[in-house]
Order: sequence, then structure tokens, then C-alpha cells
Amino acid sequence: MEIIVQNEVLILSALRAIYWPRKKALILADMHLGKTGYFRSKGIPIPSTVLENDLQRLSLLIDTYQPEVIVVAGDMFHHDYNADIDYFHTWRQLYNSIAFVLVPGNHDKLLNIDYQALGIKLTEKKHCLDPFTIIHEPGSNADTFMISGHIHPGYAIAGRARQSLRLPCFIVGEQQMILPAFSLFTGLYTGHQAIDTNSYYLIGNDAIFKI
Repeated sequence: MEIIVQNEVLILSALRAIYWPRKKALILADMHLGKTGYFRSKGIPIPSTVLENDLQRLSLLIDTYQPEVIVVAGDMFHHDYNADIDYFHTWRQLYNSIAFVLVPGNHDKLLNIDYQALGIKLTEKKHCLDPFTIIHEPGSNADTFMISGHIHPGYAIAGRARQSLRLPCFIVGEQQMILPAFSLFTGLYTGHQAIDTNSYYLIGNDAIFKI
């Protein structure tokens, strides 16, 4: 779905990212690479296919939009270096021509030498891409329009027969956009849907619809 934000065309993808045509940039948040490996190291059996599926979706986004840069609005990684990061490193070799830019989040704890080896440029906590500011955690009273992640936004839909469904979503407000968590191995937070000035773009069945 195409939307206009700050006079810029942005394409919302049901694969949990946005594409900014003018900058040839994919923007996403909360990949949490290494999370499955971290859980396995604690004796919790999480299948490796979780990571594989996330990277397959990213490959599909790259094949679809042919971006020149991928900007991650924080929490690209989940914890310290583990075997999952080696898997990502191998995948990364397929896309050496694409720049990766990471605006650091609270989970991004790799060493600078690791980011360099992975071909990832680390920015300050706020990264200006005029007319937007990319930041990990949503805020308020910003001088520019912010694009962030962190809260893993979702939207709860209730049916007449008391059934309910929670879907990941993009939240677009007057001064900020909050991206859905890119990784499928995350929860959903629905507390923001009470804000009347927000628009909610829900992801369901590989499609996007506005509430």
C-alpha cells in the first residue's frame, strides 16, 4: 500500500517493512537476529527455521524493490554474537552491493569489529534522513517526523461471537511512524490503538488494510 508522509511516497509491505522509492531504501525494525540462538543456548528448543524464514522474507523484499540501502531502526540483533549471526553473515555475502545501516537499539550489543565484519554501518541513536529521523524507541515532541520500532505494534480485532484476533501493524501519527517488528519471533503490543489521531495499517493474509 502506498501512503504519503511528509510529502514522500512510502510503500508499506505486508512483509513488515517500508520502501522509500526516492531514496531507494528499505526501512525496517526489530529483526532480533540471534534471538533463536540465544534461546537455544538457554536450553529452550527454538527451530532454526525461524531465522531462515525471516531472512527469506528479507530476500524477497530485496528482489522486489532492488534497494540500494537497508536501514534498520534498532534491535537488528538480539544479544551477543552467536551461531545465528554466522548464518546471517553467510546470507549477507549474497547482497554485498547493498548498504546496511543500523540505528542502534537497546538489544544491539555486538562489538564494533563485528559490525564491520558484517558490513553494517552503525549510526548515532538518531539518524537523519531528511525529512525523517530514524530512531529505535518512539518519542514525542520531535522537531522532525520520526520513524521508529521497539514496541512491536499490533492491533486487536474483536468479533461478535467474542472471538479476537491480533495482527501486526504500522502506526502512523502526526509526527511519527512506528514499524511492526520484522521478526516473526516477537510478541505484539496493542496499547497504542486508543490514540484517535493515529492511523493503523494492519497486516493480515499477506495484505495490508487500514483501520
